[in-house]
Amino acid sequence: MLLAGAALAGVTFSGSDQEPSGGTVSNPVDPRQQTRLAFGERSHWLQPWRAYLDTPPATRLRDAIGINFNVEPAEADATARLLADSGFHRARVEFGWSAFAYEDPSLLSDPQRFRTILGALRRHGIRPLILLNAHHGAPGPTRFFSARLAGRAAAGARRVRLDAATARQVEPGRTGLNSPSGKAADVLFTSVSRDNTARLSKPLPRALGAGEHGAATLRYAPFGPPRLPNGRRNPAFERTLEGWLTYATDIARRARAVLGDESFDLEVWNEQSFGSDFLSQDRYYRPPRERGRGDVTREILARTVSTLRREFKRIGIGDGFATQTPFPSGATVHRGLTALDKHPYYATRRFPASSAPDATKPLDALGRQSYSTATIAGKPLFRDSFVPRYDAFFPEYILSGIQTETLIRDLSPITTRVYGTPHGRRAHPPGGRAPAVWITEAALDPKGANPADPGAVGSGPAGRIKPGDVRHLHAKAALRYYTAFVNKGVSAVHLFAAKGGRLALIDPSFFSRAAKAGGAYPGAAVGGEVTRAVGRLGRAVSGARRLRRTKPLSLQAVSDTHGHKQFDGDGTRAHPPLFDRDVVAFFPFEIRPGRYVASVYVMTRDLATVYKNDAPESDPSRYDMPPAPFTLTIGGLGPGHLKATATDPLTGHSAPVKIVARMGSRAKVQMALTDSPRLLSLVQ
Repeated sequence: MLLAGAALAGVTFSGSDQEPSGGTVSNPVDPRQQTRLAFGERSHWLQPWRAYLDTPPATRLRDAIGINFNVEPAEADATARLLADSGFHRARVEFGWSAFAYEDPSLLSDPQRFRTILGALRRHGIRPLILLNAHHGAPGPTRFFSARLAGRAAAGARRVRLDAATARQVEPGRTGLNSPSGKAADVLFTSVSRDNTARLSKPLPRALGAGEHGAATLRYAPFGPPRLPNGRRNPAFERTLEGWLTYATDIARRARAVLGDESFDLEVWNEQSFGSDFLSQDRYYRPPRERGRGDVTREILARTVSTLRREFKRIGIGDGFATQTPFPSGATVHRGLTALDKHPYYATRRFPASSAPDATKPLDALGRQSYSTATIAGKPLFRDSFVPRYDAFFPEYILSGIQTETLIRDLSPITTRVYGTPHGRRAHPPGGRAPAVWITEAALDPKGANPADPGAVGSGPAGRIKPGDVRHLHAKAALRYYTAFVNKGVSAVHLFAAKGGRLALIDPSFFSRAAKAGGAYPGAAVGGEVTRAVGRLGRAVSGARRLRRTKPLSLQAVSDTHGHKQFDGDGTRAHPPLFDRDVVAFFPFEIRPGRYVASVYVMTRDLATVYKNDAPESDPSRYDMPPAPFTLTIGGLGPGHLKATATDPLTGHSAPVKIVARMGSRAKVQMALTDSPRLLSLVQ
């Protein structure tokens, strides 16, 4: 019986043994790691990813490995070949609405680009995820031109004088002045009088002189409310939506023609916080142009899914509107939707500096509320009773309980509720299937990782991270992203990105060598540390069989003798240290009956920690946690002989592992673990 106020096994993080020299987590997988953390609560100690343990088939890991394919057509074939050689099976590529011609929106402006990029992915066996998007920099077919003002216009003006040539080009409600930030037709011309005076949709945000200014005409007006105040469909909304649906259908048909079948996926929209003003005409009009009813994004998604499903039965369709919010649920999605899409980007958070009072309630290591209440601006906010000192810069942040918005709520076999709506992998719409979860963008951005210089790329006493260090960090992060998120239930992980400065996963020298060779493939060895590491991960599961059922493993205990920790506590049972053994990740996959591979590592809070301060700056391994021994008690094994080996996909070397005890269906396995996955192979 659990006594009131007693420590929960597995929730008090080192079980019953918390000596500084070492200890044992006696219940490392406990549903209460999730269920004790209701929506609106958070904890530095509770680890929702430890609430359950799956053993999915290894084919799920193999097939989930993806990337954002942001390369030029001339680079597409060599890049696709590199990715295929390195174990990548998915690639996300954007063909936005603006790819279609303004004069004839049924025609692609550059059809060869479409055919070249998708053709390269097809040749190398990589499944495309095509992003359907209308970024407000060019939301749909757009005609850019220079508008000439006949006179000066003050900031806040509601009218401007145009020259006659410009006035003749105006399409009221669709033509306007561009913003300095790149938004097309930000201030719309709503009418033009005979003397070429144009009324503006909102006050001019800045003064403009006479002369030329960037302008654009949108083929389709921004989305207004789906329904009028009387409940009838809004004709203006319908006109823009009809254009969008035609675009979505056309992209799908063109993809099918290039690929030869429906072996591709579509993502409806990108991030609502990034370039999405086109979703609301109120962002173009002040005061609002019209009143109405309805949820714009819900209507667009539902109508897009319905339209596509009439013709395309086998493609996947992802909800890109869900990428930055925890509220979409499998219980409320439109039937026919394949997946909820997520973008788990998080900047470095430094505690206690990042721990300002907020609206979520802090919990301690016992799962109890641990805060004081402050009223600020009339709202109750909650201040932690104790905040540990550490930096949070790790791929699995959204699987932890540091913020209440943990992705585990949608991945878990345990159904919980967010404001009354069920969340979990079994939540499904009436008469429909539960959607999967896709990660369509994710990355660890090293910018700002140096406490001494928030704008720099770097960490700790060694200062700024060098370009080689960044790629080393990305290699470790990639191995953790793929193995952790897929094991927890994500079915596709598209990391960002093939190219892109500090976020590039492929070494830039690959592209320069390919360019010098006229687009020829320079070889997988040139791809860099990330593709080499992912390639080793892919080869570890290359012989995986498609299993209808798996025989699950269990993790029954984790122990160590060194007592290493991620942060210190305050000396109480409510706020103990977070020991490394509390965050040992064990993510198993079954390759075939009787053969398993498990990603095992310490889920460190900060990948930018410098462990070897005396190492030269040319050595990126100074950021690698020194291997330390742990003993894992693994259950669910069959009787008889058991062979254990381990490899390190980051280096390609073997790793030490030893079976120290065998007890029926259980085995005690001792491994030296670090902060990047080591692959434990168990063969019976």
